[in-house]
Amino acid sequence: MRLSSYIRKAAMGAASIPLVAGCAGEQGAGETVERAAERPASWTDLPVRTGARDVVHTDTDHRSYEVRITVKSLVRGSEEDMRGARVDEDLKGMVPHYLTFEVTNTGRKKIPATYMVDSNFALNGTDWARGEKVYVSGGRPGGVDLYCADTAPKTLAPGDSYNTCVTYALPEGVGVHSLTHNADGYLDKGGAVATWPVEGGLEAASAGMAEPGDIVRVRWDAREDGILELPATLVSVRRGSAADLAGLDLDLNENERRGVPYYVSVTYTNPGPKDLYANQADRVRLLTEGGRQIRGKTPFVLDTKIPGCPSDWVARMIPPGDSVTECSIHLVTDDGDKPFAVGFVEAGRPGLVAWRAPLH
Repeated sequence: MRLSSYIRKAAMGAASIPLVAGCAGEQGAGETVERAAERPASWTDLPVRTGARDVVHTDTDHRSYEVRITVKSLVRGSEEDMRGARVDEDLKGMVPHYLTFEVTNTGRKKIPATYMVDSNFALNGTDWARGEKVYVSGGRPGGVDLYCADTAPKTLAPGDSYNTCVTYALPEGVGVHSLTHNADGYLDKGGAVATWPVEGGLEAASAGMAEPGDIVRVRWDAREDGILELPATLVSVRRGSAADLAGLDLDLNENERRGVPYYVSVTYTNPGPKDLYANQADRVRLLTEGGRQIRGKTPFVLDTKIPGCPSDWVARMIPPGDSVTECSIHLVTDDGDKPFAVGFVEAGRPGLVAWRAPLH
């Protein structure tokens, strides 16, 4: 199955979107002032699993702060909200989603640049891509306030809280799988992850996926030979042990060293007409129930043998018509999350193809 996705990140402050009035918080004089107005009938409350999670916020200087995030609501807006907005062209025609939550400083240090706390958040679509965060400012002519505005104070003292709202944009027809917060500040790295699932999101994300053993043609950039479509088959997904990786040069961070390795094996066929140097492992993603995309790793020593991770690719050319099986190692660092599917990041298309994961 092809999972159309929107994998672009807006630069800080690059987009602004005035929205119609609704319910938002406004920070001033040390308190939160709530505004309420009639909301459009086209808006929909999504069944997100609300509640508090204790997380770690890591800022751009790699300093860590203890934070409690309490998700309160998630609302799907309407394309009409975008009409007449000062918004980047890439966001036009997309659907805004309004996330409201509370942030509490549970640590002993004052948090500077508090507006960065939500930078560790991600809204994951049912296409396995992340929604694009929309930065809002201003309002419509006549002084109509924004529905969803980031109201973070400049700093947050220990024990203090604030309520805020952040907007994410998804393509039309794409639902929400989950919300995630990554502790290390890098959504693709192996830090602790807090998850707020959306009811029905996982089922929608899995609808129509290829089954293990199905042949799917994946697009791969062969450089001088252009984009090739390689017949590919997911062979297996096996749970490994940290002991399997002892002594291997895998460039693991501290969290990944404590994680559980999963070995993903995929077979590719060279469609010809020339020999093919087909190293695909860096395009494979292990997709989890919580909505994460975990990149694969391979040993720098190509002839390394790893139990449960057989691979017959050792830096060799594949003749036309021949096949090769490659194995990549994916580290799951969250005890509450588990693999669900395997995706392949395609060349020349903002999307994934995916198979259900047969765990062994």
